[in-house]
Amino acid sequence: ETVSLPGNNLPTNRSNSAGVSDFNSGYGYFGGGFVPSYVDWVTKIDFSNETITPSNALPQARTDLGSVSTPNYGYFGGGFYSPPPGGVNTIDRLDFSNETTAVPPVGDNLSLNRYGMGCVHNSDYGYFGGGFTPLYSCVIDRLDFSNETVVAPGTYQLTQARRGSEGVFTSDFGYFAGGFAGTPPTLHYNTVDRLDFSNETVSAPGNNLSSSRRFTAGVYNLNYGYFAGGFLGPTTTPFYVCTIDRIDFSSETVAAPGTYQLTQARSEAGAVSGKQTRIRRTTDKSGSSVSGY
Repeated sequence: ETVSLPGNNLPTNRSNSAGVSDFNSGYGYFGGGFVPSYVDWVTKIDFSNETITPSNALPQARTDLGSVSTPNYGYFGGGFYSPPPGGVNTIDRLDFSNETTAVPPVGDNLSLNRYGMGCVHNSDYGYFGGGFTPLYSCVIDRLDFSNETVVAPGTYQLTQARRGSEGVFTSDFGYFAGGFAGTPPTLHYNTVDRLDFSNETVSAPGNNLSSSRRFTAGVYNLNYGYFAGGFLGPTTTPFYVCTIDRIDFSSETVAAPGTYQLTQARSEAGAVSGKQTRIRRTTDKSGSSVSGY
């Protein structure tokens, strides 16, 4: 659980990109963002050597978008661009086999134009939760990976309408953490909501982030989820934090040990998770590394 700077960075400074991971080939992709103009860039990181290269662009430049993945595809949903109306409901698909990007052939989009969602997925569905519409939303849209249709049943929603939450997940549960609401947006949350994939009910287990904040970055492995950085609010000093909170999936307890932090305090970072292995072992029986990033 150490934090370092590998030295291979994004080609330009940018915020609010979304990340998807291709575990079969060993790549992560950062899509969209703000530089300070809206961009359609997709940038690839090779997990084997941490080199950064450009990939095919999204069909539309936008920032603050959500993302979910399958073994074959990454999906980028929603986002914000200017001029008005600002928010979009488009879902673009990145084909990992050839890195082409396209609107899914079925054509289903999010139920609302919105941005700033938290996103989780399992092997069957991707879930886009909350966001700004231009009202704060608690709606969770579900993308069916088998046919690329989207439904918003309304029977499952976040416990609070909010924008800027972050998602991590296991095969059984998805967790949405943090976010904000209010006009002006001064009401920040530390709440962690749990989506049970088996019945799609949402609850708040009661173990929350160490501080109320928005726009954290989320990564995960089989044992833990990590919520890194974020913005505490305009009336809080400091505004930005480098804190990394860890949720233990086995007990749903949240800890901020303070021994590992981002190298810079910041919010609105994009995040991808690399090799999905158990961090409690560093090598397998053959001596090969099973560590992950």
